[in-house]
Amino acid sequence: MKYALAIIICCLLFSCNDPFINHKLKYEKAGDDCNAIAETINMVSNINGERYEFYTCINDGFDGKNYTVTRVGDSIVVHFPKSANNKMAAYKLTLDVDAKPAYHHIILDGRELTVVPMQS
Repeated sequence: MKYALAIIICCLLFSCNDPFINHKLKYEKAGDDCNAIAETINMVSNINGERYEFYTCINDGFDGKNYTVTRVGDSIVVHFPKSANNKMAAYKLTLDVDAKPAYHHIILDGRELTVVPMQS
């Protein structure tokens, strides 16, 4: 009986995880005209988190590395640096986000989206 209690306590201790944000970005240059990009954001929820597909205007020559993903309260903020000195270009971005604890809002380059949990 005392071994069973020890196993249960160990399971409870090791099952506690720290908060995390995992993200992966795929990018593709869509053109040089930032005025022609769509303002829509497509979101797909699955067991591994959410996938966001959207267009944005960022520095030409974007390498997929110089962006930030941070948590602010119950929101995830994704920021792509923009420089006034650089030429801007339209990019199609696909961002996969998995976070714990769950978030209810995501701000993608200044555009806020309310995240509705997937119903099972």
